[in-house]
Amino acid sequence: MTIEELGATAFTDPNLSEPPGQSCADCHSPTNAFRDPESDRSTSAGAVAGRFGARNSPTILYAAKVPPRHVVGDRVIGGLFWDGRADSLEDQAQAPLLNPLEMNNADKLAVVGRLRDAGYAQGFRDVFGAAALDDPDEAFAHLTAAIAAYERTPALSPFTSRYDQFVTGTIKLADPELRGLAIFQRACSSCHPPPMFTDYSYANLGVPRYANSQYYVQPPPLNPDGAFYVDHGLAAITHDPRDDGAFRVPTLRNIARTGPYGHNGYFANLPYFIDFLNTRDVGSSRNGTWAPPEVPANVSTAVGHLELDAAGEADLLAFLGALTDQ
Repeated sequence: MTIEELGATAFTDPNLSEPPGQSCADCHSPTNAFRDPESDRSTSAGAVAGRFGARNSPTILYAAKVPPRHVVGDRVIGGLFWDGRADSLEDQAQAPLLNPLEMNNADKLAVVGRLRDAGYAQGFRDVFGAAALDDPDEAFAHLTAAIAAYERTPALSPFTSRYDQFVTGTIKLADPELRGLAIFQRACSSCHPPPMFTDYSYANLGVPRYANSQYYVQPPPLNPDGAFYVDHGLAAITHDPRDDGAFRVPTLRNIARTGPYGHNGYFANLPYFIDFLNTRDVGSSRNGTWAPPEVPANVSTAVGHLELDAAGEADLLAFLGALTDQ
């Protein structure tokens, strides 16, 4: 068993949670573009019944391409999670295992105890040495290294979309996709440049507070602020008021399959989200006046008044569909 195969096995193991029953794949399903298949919920359910996190689980496709968090000029770039708090896939893999709102293990020893009982425990000894599971800290690091190795495999950064085939001259895009590409190049590509369709920067898009979020009803200490909780995004990491309400710009690859949208899952489907980005500042003929942003400071002016009619929104949607891997 290779380290990548070991990571894939651990990634889908439902016995690594407390209580058993939730694997990494429950919120990042390989058959659902590596996002939470329960897309009718704004945020993901935890291993403990009734527990929900504050944010929408993003896809892990192309996560291996995200650079560590760093500063270029006055802009923060990179970092994993919506707020960039993890600098590597190894760091990122640690958090859900120990988060009481996710896989709910009490500590590293609890996770390693489950690994020692797993049918693939010998795989860790084969890959990392005979004593691989003896020390809890080292064993936990081996687990996250294996999961990270799996996430770095080409299968999770496939570049097999219709757009990729179009770029190589293998296929032609349909007319709506081509019109949508032209709109995209005018209105979206500054923050979502190809080939990754993100510049890994941060922005406050003015996404409204999601009033029905199950996170608001989590009891203290899981959510000390209760219904008054506000997600400050990047600012919680940098402590810079200029970052208040800003979240990392996601890749648009597979965007048509990775709903709901927004850091809090406010937008149930992609046409709804596109309409928001198009009409946030002017009101939508379909949705009327939009709710105010969760964080009113630092709202980006790059979106909100894209001047697209319904046909333009439909063409943009068609192009975004061409970013789905085959």
